Amino acid sequence: MKFLNFAENQTDPFLHLSLSDLAETLSNSEIEVQFAFHSYYRPEESLVTVSHYWNDIFDGSQFDGMKSDVYLRSLGNVHHTNYDEVDRYLSKLTNATNALFRKQLFSLLEDIRLESICIQKRPGTAYAFETRKRLFQKRFRARMEVHVRQQQDLDALFCAIYLQAIGKPVALIERLSPYKPNIRHMISEVKKANSTVDIATIATLFSNELDENLNDMTTEYVTMYGTSSKAQLVSEDEEVPELKSEDTLETSDNEEKETYDEEMNTWHEEQEQEGSNFLQFDLEEGAKSDLIGEGERKEESGDQAFVSVQGASKQSEGSQFDEEEILKNKDTASSSSKDAPLGEANRFVKELQKSAEKPTETEKSEYRTAKGEIQYAEKSLRSAIQKTIEQKQIAPRSDLHFGRLNRKLLRLITDENPRLFYKKNAPSTKLDVTFSLLVDCSASMYDKMEETRLGITLFHETLKGLDIKHSITGFYEDAFEADADEQPNTLFNVIDYNRSTLPNEGPRIMQLEPEEDNRDGYAIRKVAQELQNRNEKNKILIVFTDGEPSAYDYSENGIIDTHEAVNNTRKQGIEVIGVFLSNGEPQDKEISTMKNIYGTQSLVIPSAQEIPAYLTPLLKRLLIRFA
Repeated sequence: MKFLNFAENQTDPFLHLSLSDLAETLSNSEIEVQFAFHSYYRPEESLVTVSHYWNDIFDGSQFDGMKSDVYLRSLGNVHHTNYDEVDRYLSKLTNATNALFRKQLFSLLEDIRLESICIQKRPGTAYAFETRKRLFQKRFRARMEVHVRQQQDLDALFCAIYLQAIGKPVALIERLSPYKPNIRHMISEVKKANSTVDIATIATLFSNELDENLNDMTTEYVTMYGTSSKAQLVSEDEEVPELKSEDTLETSDNEEKETYDEEMNTWHEEQEQEGSNFLQFDLEEGAKSDLIGEGERKEESGDQAFVSVQGASKQSEGSQFDEEEILKNKDTASSSSKDAPLGEANRFVKELQKSAEKPTETEKSEYRTAKGEIQYAEKSLRSAIQKTIEQKQIAPRSDLHFGRLNRKLLRLITDENPRLFYKKNAPSTKLDVTFSLLVDCSASMYDKMEETRLGITLFHETLKGLDIKHSITGFYEDAFEADADEQPNTLFNVIDYNRSTLPNEGPRIMQLEPEEDNRDGYAIRKVAQELQNRNEKNKILIVFTDGEPSAYDYSENGIIDTHEAVNNTRKQGIEVIGVFLSNGEPQDKEISTMKNIYGTQSLVIPSAQEIPAYLTPLLKRLLIRFA
C-alpha cells in the first residue's frame, strides 16, 4: 500500500538524463544536474540545479523552461561568470541594508547578461529563452500584484525590474514611481555590461539609491552561490532572534532522547512555491542549550530558519526532493567500465549462481500439459521456418540480378535485360543464430508466472526443433539480505546453451518461480557477457518483465541503468527485445517506460493469457529474418 503524498514531486528519469547530457555538453566537463527550489550553479561541487517551478507547467513548455536553466548555468555561469567577483560581492552583504534584495538583483542582472551571451554563442537557445520570458512575464505580473496588496515594496520593485528588462514594463505605485528612471537607466547599462564586475557595480549603484526605510524582500525568486563550500546556519542578511531567557540548560549525552521520523509538508497561499518546504521555526522563548547537532544544511538567503526539520534525522545536502537523490549517481558510458563494469548502480551487487535441479515427476507432468497447449502453434511455426529454408535451398544460384559478377559478359550486349550475377555457396540448412531468454522472477510475477512458463515453453520447443542453441535464465534480488554494502542477486540457470537442444530438458522450465526484487540492468549485462562469447553470427536477448526495475536503491535509478545496459548490449551487436507482461490493458506510463528502455524493440502483452498468441508472430518474424 502506498500512502498519498500530496506534495510528491517526481521527475521523469529520462528527462533528467537528457538535461544532464545537455549540461555536460555545454560545460565541456563532468557536471551533475539536480532539481531544487531555485536554479543555480555551485562551482565547488560542479553542480547545476533546475528549478522545480517548471514541474508545474503543463502547456508543453516545461522542457524548454528546464533547458533555459541549463543554458544559463552550464553555458553561462560555467564559462562567463567571474566567481571571484561573486565572492567579493556576496561578502559585502553581511552588514548591508536590504541584503536579500541586493543579492537577488545581482543574480537577476547577471542572468540577463548571460542570456544574451548564450543566444549569441548558441542561436538555437533563443526559443527556450523566449519561452522562459513568456512564462516569467505572467509569473512576475501576478506576483507583483500580490506584493503591492501586501505592501511588500522591494518585492514589487524586483518584479518590475524583471518586466522592464524583458521589454514588458508596468506602471509602478506612487511610492515606487520615483525609481522608474533608475530602472530604465540600469537596464540600459546591463545591456552594455561585459563582465560580472560590471554587473556588480550596476547592482550596487542602484541598491544604494534605495530608501533605507524600505523593508527587505520577503520572497526569494533567484539566488547565487560563490565558491565557498562552508555551510551556514544563518544567511548573511538575517539575524537569529535572541532568546528572551538567558537561562542555560545543561544536557547530557546519556540522556534518553525520543525522536520521530516524519515528513511534515506545509503550504500557504501566500508562499511563492506550491510544494514541499522546510518546516521552519523562529525560537524566541526557552532555555539556551548546546543541542545544535553535527549536521547542518547549507542555507540559502531568505530561509528564515534556525531549525530545519526534514523528516529523517540525517545530514542534508540542502535539497528536500528525495526523488532526485536516487538519480544522482546515474551510470554514464564514461563512468562504467573499469571501476563498475556492470554499471555504477550495481557496484555493490553480490552475484549468486543457481542451477536447475533434476525435474521431479510433478514438473514433468506439468511440462507435458504445457507442451500440449502450445503444440499446434509450435508445429506450425517450425513448419513455416523450415519451408523458408527449403525455398532458399532450391532457389536458382545463377543468372541473377545481384550477387557475384559472372565471367560471361557477352549477354551485356546481346540481352536486353542481362542476368550477369550468381551466388557462390548454397545457404546452410541450420540457422546461424542463438537466443537468450531472461525472465524476471520478482514477486510481482506471482499471477503471471504460469502463463510466462507457457510462453517460454513455446520458445524452447520451437528452437529445439530447429536445432538452435539457446539459454533460459531467471533473475532476482534477495530483498531481505540487500543493504547499502551488498545486494545479493541470483542468476538462475534453467537451461544451458550446451544442453538446450537435448531431449528432456524442458521440464526444468517449471522450476521458474516468483521470488523477490528485480535488478534488470545487472542481469542484462551478465547475460550479454555470455552471449558475446558465443560463436553464432546473430545473437538475440529477450527480456520478460512485468514492470519497472525495483531493487535496493534502484527504483527510478534502475530505469536509467536498464536503459544504458540495453544500449551498451546493442552496441556489442546483440539484439535486445523487451517483452512487457501487463495486468489488463497497459497504462500509458507502462508503455512509455518500455519504449524509453527498449525503444521500438519492445512488445507489450495486455494479459498473461495472451502470451503465446503474442510470442508466436514475434518468434516467427525473428527466425524468418535469419533463415
